[in-house]
Amino acid sequence: MRAHTSARRRARLATGIALAGLLVLAVGSYAVWRDARLDARPDASGPVLADWQQNAAQARVIEIEGPDGSLRLERGPASQSGWVMSDRGGYPVPPERVAELDAALSQLSYSAAMTQDPDKFSRLGLVGAAEGGQGVRLTVRSADDTRLADLIIGADRGDDGLFMRIPGSGRAYAAQGRLPDLDAVDHWLGLDFFNLDPASVARVRIQPETGEAYALAKAGMSARNFELREPRGWRLITSGAANGVAVAGARMRFRDVRPQESLIGAPVAAHAAVTFDGLAYSYTVFDEGGRHWARLEITAAADDAEARAQRLDAVARGWAFEVSDDAYERLTRPLDQIAERF
Repeated sequence: MRAHTSARRRARLATGIALAGLLVLAVGSYAVWRDARLDARPDASGPVLADWQQNAAQARVIEIEGPDGSLRLERGPASQSGWVMSDRGGYPVPPERVAELDAALSQLSYSAAMTQDPDKFSRLGLVGAAEGGQGVRLTVRSADDTRLADLIIGADRGDDGLFMRIPGSGRAYAAQGRLPDLDAVDHWLGLDFFNLDPASVARVRIQPETGEAYALAKAGMSARNFELREPRGWRLITSGAANGVAVAGARMRFRDVRPQESLIGAPVAAHAAVTFDGLAYSYTVFDEGGRHWARLEITAAADDAEARAQRLDAVARGWAFEVSDDAYERLTRPLDQIAERF
């Protein structure tokens, strides 16, 4: 009986602690909002960029400055409407990414004028990165360097709002609307283009940074596990030990991009594979200051895959793509981590 009573007391105590934590979080969030509203004006309304729909066609440069660095997008002359990331060697920006920003800026509208106290800007994420804050500055310019938009974007406000400030202005605002992840390089560059079905991988050869090269193969698409084909004298630790490294290159979300000719030094590892439907791809990986950059080559190992290989290779050819530390580990896992000598 005492045990049951003690258990109920512990349950009530745990529930009380959880509710107290939620209350503290709610009070803290309300305090930020209350402090920001202390000198608010109730009359802020209407579009943030009233002339954006007329000005958008004149946009030629988009500059983004965030806590982790800056990005610069440029648009060619009227006869060349495509956007490129000029500080990434002119890598093309998918048009849908710019269209997304265009639509978001068109719909951004004021909800309320907030605080004029600079000490409270940091709570709303409205101190610019140039001043050591977490705010993201977005500037859009025309060909003659006219500023068509210039905003510092801060923290999210609810499900469909954000805090913002106009650079040089002493007031913060709450706005209705959403903007994309402005300072994320992979968002702008569409670096998730290489997206194959992992089940389609038929055979793989891996040269890790350390240890022996090895080869893996699967009997068919319906087969569950990869087998170790080379080198002799090794066996897999478990029947599925090779599956992760074998399919690691089939789907990749790269972190950054640069021209291939800018790579320095010799490659440190490689991962090459062929799919059951005749697509061959290979990653040649370079290590520069602890960051891993991969040269991706895509070819057709069967006539039916020719068109697909050309389409993917056209995106990858001439570029080096940054892979995360986790992706690099999966892509080039040493043999002694999946197999043992016998």
